[in-house]
This record gives sequence, C-alpha cells and structure tokens, in this order.
Amino acid sequence: MGRAVLIILLVAIVTFGIYSIQVNRTTSDAGVSSSKYYRDFYAKNIANSMIDILKVKLSEDTSYRVHNVAGESLMNGKVYYRVVDTLINATRFVKINVLANYEGVSKSAEAYMVIEAIGGGGLPPFMKYAVFSGSNMTLNGGVTITHAGNNLNANVHVNGNFRMNGNNSIDGFLTYTGFASSNPPQALINRINPISNPENLPKHYQTSQINIPTFDPDQYLSRATDIYYGNKTFTGNITLGTKENPKIIFVTGDLIINGSVTGYGLFISKGNTIINGNVTINGPDPNVSNIGIYSGGDLIANGNVTLNAQIFSNKNTILNGNVKVYGNVVSRQQVNFNGNVDIYYKPANEFLTKPVWGAGTENNIVQVKMVHYYE
Repeated sequence: MGRAVLIILLVAIVTFGIYSIQVNRTTSDAGVSSSKYYRDFYAKNIANSMIDILKVKLSEDTSYRVHNVAGESLMNGKVYYRVVDTLINATRFVKINVLANYEGVSKSAEAYMVIEAIGGGGLPPFMKYAVFSGSNMTLNGGVTITHAGNNLNANVHVNGNFRMNGNNSIDGFLTYTGFASSNPPQALINRINPISNPENLPKHYQTSQINIPTFDPDQYLSRATDIYYGNKTFTGNITLGTKENPKIIFVTGDLIINGSVTGYGLFISKGNTIINGNVTINGPDPNVSNIGIYSGGDLIANGNVTLNAQIFSNKNTILNGNVKVYGNVVSRQQVNFNGNVDIYYKPANEFLTKPVWGAGTENNIVQVKMVHYYE
C-alpha cells in the first residue's frame, strides 16, 4: 500500500514539474512576443517619422537629394535613408527609401513624392477628390462613394482620422493624415476598391496634409449677380444662368434651399447652408458639375436630396438621409455622412472654381505630396 502511494506521489510530482515547465515556457514565449511587437511597432514609427522629416526637407528645398545616409540617430534608434529622382510611366517622382533599426529589429519603408506648384491654373488640389475633409471624417450607415458613370477613381482624402461604421464602400483610394478604422475591421480591406489600380498600390494609406486657402465670402460680394441681405430661403423652381453668363447668388446670412435648381452658377453664403426635403439641383452637363454651393458655415442636407453640384463648406458638412451628390464634396472641417448617402464623383468645373479660388499666379509656392507608400 505504501509503495503504491509513493508511486502516485512520484507521478504527481513529475506531472506538476512538466506542467510548471510548460507554464513558464508559455509565459516566456508571451513575454518575447510582446517585446518583439513593441520593437516592431517602434521601428515602424522611426521609419515613418524619417519619411515625414525628409518630406519637410523637400518642402523647404525642392532640390534636396541625398544618397545612402547611414546610421543617423532618431528616437533612440538608427535610421538609414536615401532620396533620389525616379521616372515611372513618364511621371517624375522623388523616391525615398528608409531602413530603421530599433534594438535589433529592422523595418523598411518606401515612399514616392510629387512636387506640385500651387496656382498657375487648373483645379485646386483639394478639389480633385470625390470627398475631401479638412479634419476628421465619419461614414455611418450605407454610404457609397463611387463614380458617375465615368469610371474615374472616387478618391477620398482626410486631413485627420477616418472612421466608417456599417455597410459603406469607396470606389477609389483613401488617404489620411491620422489613422483609419472601420466596423467591421475588415471593411478597410474589403470595402475600399479603386476603379483603376494598375500598379496594385495600397488601397488606403497615410499621407501628408493638403491645405485649403482661406475662404472669405465677403471677397466675392462684388462679383455677385444677385445679393440677398440676411437669411434667404429659396422655394419652388430656381433658374440660374448659362456657362457664358453664370449667375452668382450671394447671401449675407443663412442660405436655405427647399426647391429645385437648374442652370449654371454659384451659391455663396456667409452663414450656414441648409438643404431640406425633396430638393433637386441639376446642371446641364452630365460630365462635370455646373453648379457650385459654397457655404461660409456648415452645409447640412436632410431628406430626399439630389445635388448635381460641387460642394464646399467652410466648416462642417453633414448629409443625413437619402442624399445623392453627383459631383464632389469638400469641407474645411469635419465630414459626417449618415444614412443612405451616395456620392457619384464628377470632376469639379474649373469655370466655377476660378471665381472663388482664382487661377493662381504663385508658381514659386509648391506642395510636396506623398502619392505612394509601401512597407
């Protein structure tokens, strides 16, 4: 009997010893995994920070080029980099390669920059997107951002953080300066699909900020063909001008549109712009926007609204309900789309941006923009 007890005791001791070894090994593996994750994350941050630093150097001196800079200290790590010109499909880029090392972990990154002159004609950079947010952007519900039958990428840019919740989709590239998140998480992979991506570039990536010049409605008062002092509500059928003689309507207070609009022209308000109910705004050209709506405050659309227009708000843009925009949306501050919002991208019309933003003559002012990024 005593021998049997001894055998059981020995088996128990051996079993406990094996279990203890497994627990210690698991704990050790978890610690190693956590440590490597931290070092990977930190090395990646060093690489991204170096790209941002080099972008600033290019902004300060567009001729800045360096080859094989080795072992520069940054954020308690080491970084290696080079900046060179490259040509891809007849387009000139500035190519940046970075290799960052932190506590034995290395991370590489590659970025392609373009140097653009601001001004000198053409559309302003922020008007070249289907949706542009100067701050954060949130999509809630069933938001669709696609093309208007022209097979153009409906690109989205956010000077801040991007979030989408629900069954949303973007038929273009998504770029942002902060971070991007979605619910469900896989939506960032599955629901962002550029129409054209021959080089198999990342569908969404972090990039640099794009600035919007100051918008002061009072500067355009002298160009107005129709001036309304205080708040103004339009109801019924409103007819604007022609391409040769566009009508520019200036409202010193809030602009409220409850009716239907046709023709060619601009609405400019110093206050908020509110579009309610069953409103339809149509332009005569199906390929570009022929009506511009520029709001000095927020721009809010509620209900069954169809807008064939290029839209700009100096503050926030909020679209609620069954809103359809055939054109593009630009907001200096936040963009919030709630409900069944559909954006069908049509390029902005330069004839409508010139009266507000001008053609520009300051060709010596440049913008360095990241267009591709790889890890």
